[in-house]
Parts: sequence; structure tokens; C-alpha cells
Amino acid sequence: MNYNKILILFLISIFTVLACSTDVDVTGDATDIPIVYCVLDQSADYQYVKVNKTFLGPVPASQMAQISDSLFYENVVVKLHEIKNNYVTQSWTFSPVDTIVKPSGYFANDKNTIWVGSPNLDPEATYQLEVNINNGQHIITGETALIDGVRIKIPNPYVLAIDVVNYDGDFPYEYINGLNGKIFQMNITFNYLNVINGDTVGQMISIPWPQGKEYRLLETSTEVVGKFSISAFYNLLVANIPPPGDTVRLVKMPNSIVFTLSTADENYSTYMDATSPSQGIVQEKPSFTNINGGYGLFASRFNTSISKPLGGRTLDSINRGIYTKNLGFANRYNLYYQGWY
Repeated sequence: MNYNKILILFLISIFTVLACSTDVDVTGDATDIPIVYCVLDQSADYQYVKVNKTFLGPVPASQMAQISDSLFYENVVVKLHEIKNNYVTQSWTFSPVDTIVKPSGYFANDKNTIWVGSPNLDPEATYQLEVNINNGQHIITGETALIDGVRIKIPNPYVLAIDVVNYDGDFPYEYINGLNGKIFQMNITFNYLNVINGDTVGQMISIPWPQGKEYRLLETSTEVVGKFSISAFYNLLVANIPPPGDTVRLVKMPNSIVFTLSTADENYSTYMDATSPSQGIVQEKPSFTNINGGYGLFASRFNTSISKPLGGRTLDSINRGIYTKNLGFANRYNLYYQGWY
């Protein structure tokens, strides 16, 4: 018997089997996973729910991402349930709309289905989101409480106008952080108008100035005090307003300056931390979801604001102060201001 010949035939057969076993269909059947995002905000008129799906196919993902059918399910029913004392007290069915245009980018933007509802949200209730896909093929749920009792205390709502003067000082703000909020951020916006040949050009121009984030330290509602540098405020105007040329500028009345407090709950805060760019050596971050039956986020946020006209002393500083005297702002005796000063 020729053992060498038998050994060669045996090895050939082994290599043939192994070669066949590595021929795997990597684009075989895959289970799609729903992706759902909803952030309730009782300070808004409408609530929005975004429902998408993961996808897998025989062509590169960059090509499939440009096909809308790869991103959306055919049959989706979105409901929001209000729960009090462990009982559902109200329910709303959201409607699909395609009128909110998605910006161009990596994914298809010819279709952008979002489910919209206008429920009357009660801060004392808990809310459950229910998404039914393809008649029960997927049932996705999530639960969240609303943010309650957040309000701005300073600037005082009853003060007619405020002055931001004294370059060496600070301007204080204060708010009540209420319940269920985890992260807070005050945003200060300065508004002005351009006037060319006596005509106001375009719409109001806004300069936003986000302040530092604050995190809740106690479970109970507390007063939070913040402040910003007045000289930094004037430097902000210099950095964001171009030379005037033939333009005359006016501080917008009565909404000269707007204090907007934005609040997010713990789930939203955790999601932002998990998805923000890594600042350390370790680049990987754990994924975060609080959705059952899929991936995504169901959370709450709240925005509240106070608008104030700036007082005559501040108009003087903006018009002829050392920081902003070259920006072309009219003096406080301009006809536009006569109804105020």
C-alpha cells in the first residue's frame, strides 16, 4: 500500500473541507433593531418621536444609508400614556409627518418621518412611551417623569429693565432647580437691530452666550446662584459684531437681553455624557439606552426664559463705552428708544 499517496489524498480532502467551511454568507438574514428617541418638554407646544431601524445588506453601508427604506419601518404606531397612581389616565396617538426637513449628510434626506403629538403634559404624572412596529413585530416601551418647579428668580420678573454696567463687576442670576432635573445651563442672548438708510434690515440679530453647566447636588429643590463678568459681556459684543460701515445699530426693545434656563433629566444627562467626544486616552465609551425592546432614549427636559429691556445706563455704555463705542450703536435719545426712556 502506498501510504504517501493516501496521506496526500487525505490532506487534500481536509484542505477542501476547510476552504468550504470559511465560505460564510456575511449578509445573511439579520434581525433588525428599532432605534427610538423622544424627549418630552412641557414647555413646548409639540412633542416628537423619532423611530428608525438598523440595517444590513449586500452593499456597503454608505450606499444603503442613502436609501430611505433602509431607515424606516412600514407600519408604526406611536402612543404616549399618562400614568397617575399606577393607572393610565390619558393616552395620545401621535401622527407621522414628513414636513420637518432633514439636513443633508451621510443618511438619506428625501424622507424624514417623525411622529408628532400635542399632549397636555402634567408635571405630577409619569409618562410611558409605546411604539408598535409592524403589528406587534416589535413593541418598544420607555418611561420618564417630567421636570417640575424650575423657574428663574433673578433677573426679577417684575423689574421693568436691567442695567449691565460697572466693567469691574459681575451680574448675578439665580434660579430654582425644582425636581427631576439633573443638569442645568443658563444661556444669555443679546439682541440688536441693524438700520441702513432709516430702514431696519432683516430680522433681529441674536448673540447667544452659554454659561457653565450646573449639576444637581441634592434631591430637594434648591436655589442656585450664578454670575457672569460684565467686562466679558462687552467683549462678547465686540467679538461678534462687525464694524458698522453705514449701519446704525439699535438695542432691541423690549427683548434686549434674554435669560434662558435649560434643564435635562438624569437619563438625558447620562446620554449626553456617553455620546460626547472622549477627552482622555481611552476613546471607547459605553453605549447608553433606557428603551425596552430596542435602543434609544426616552427622557425629559424643560426650558424657561425671561426677557428684559436694557436700561438707559447700559445703552450709554454700549453707545460710547470703551469696549463698544466703535460698533455704531445709537445713543439712548434715539427716536426708537423714546417709548422706553
